[in-house]
Amino acid sequence: MKNILLILTVLLAASCGSTSKDELTKKRDELVEKEKELVTVKKEVLELKKEIEKLDTTARTNAIAVMATEISTGAFKNPFQIQGLVESDKNVLVSPEVPAKLMKIYVREGQRVSKGQVIASLDGSTASSQIAELEGALSLARTNFEKQQRLWKQKIGSEMQFLQAKNQYENLQNSITTARTQLGKYSLRAPISGTVDEIMANEGELVGSLTGGPVMRIVNMSDIKIKANVSEKYLGQLKKGQTVKVKFPSIGLEMEEKVSAIGNVIDANNRTFVIYIKPSKNLSQLKPNLLALITAYDFEDKNAISIPTKLVRTDGEKNFVYTIKTNGSKKVVEKRFIVIEKQFPSQTVIKSGLEPGDLLITEGVNSVIVGDEVKIVTE
Repeated sequence: MKNILLILTVLLAASCGSTSKDELTKKRDELVEKEKELVTVKKEVLELKKEIEKLDTTARTNAIAVMATEISTGAFKNPFQIQGLVESDKNVLVSPEVPAKLMKIYVREGQRVSKGQVIASLDGSTASSQIAELEGALSLARTNFEKQQRLWKQKIGSEMQFLQAKNQYENLQNSITTARTQLGKYSLRAPISGTVDEIMANEGELVGSLTGGPVMRIVNMSDIKIKANVSEKYLGQLKKGQTVKVKFPSIGLEMEEKVSAIGNVIDANNRTFVIYIKPSKNLSQLKPNLLALITAYDFEDKNAISIPTKLVRTDGEKNFVYTIKTNGSKKVVEKRFIVIEKQFPSQTVIKSGLEPGDLLITEGVNSVIVGDEVKIVTE
């Protein structure tokens, strides 16, 4: 009986093992079929996406929005600014040569005067009195000289008396000439032709080098110029005759002028050299010491390719920018290596690597990498 039960148990186990093995094989075969079906479905989905993309070119849900500009050539100038002041060689403070009381002013501020014109008078009473005394002495000396001269011709009197009389007479003549010249200094005359810019003293005040200041200022604006100190690093960029822009912010005036002269010496203290600009117009609006902002250029190219410096990237060895190329119906990002001719804080001039017509990414450049699909937007 026990043997029969053992045989039945073995047969039952064998039957179950055979059934499990058949089921596993079946499942594996089914998995293979499903995987084949999945591959087929994926291919079909991919083909459908491609067909949809071809039909709907406006739908680029995966494309990154960027802004771009078309590369072109054009004139490029890199400006730099310096400060200057209006100056005049004919800007004169008029002071008397002798200290004296100011008696009368004959001109007013803003009045045109000519060189040599009497513009004020000083108290010359002391000098006038001295001349009167000398003239009295001269009259007596002349009488004495003429008397001694007659006696000398008649061989009467000594030669010494004649020479003394002659010497006294001539000395007094010279003294009167000197005194009259000195008296002329009490009439203040304009040293240059120009305009009375400012009257600095009042009638009755003491003026002159020992006790007071100048009487007035006379300016001739026909000979004005702008003087500016320029850093020595621009020495090779500025030339005589070069056109610059000159702006006078305090009077709202702007004009183009030419550099009229360039200094030959570098100031050892501030490492600058001097340039001069002689204005050719609007002279009536300019005043000595008026601030001038001068814009010049240290680089010029009539046919340059220039791009914003912020768009230039580097990989450690080479410089590059991101541009857009067309790949079938797509627009994708590409890395374009460039050679820089000149680089400035705001703009970079490209020597090679970009051509007119290339599309340069200007906005969104930090959001893309090479190969990304992009769409160009305007804002």
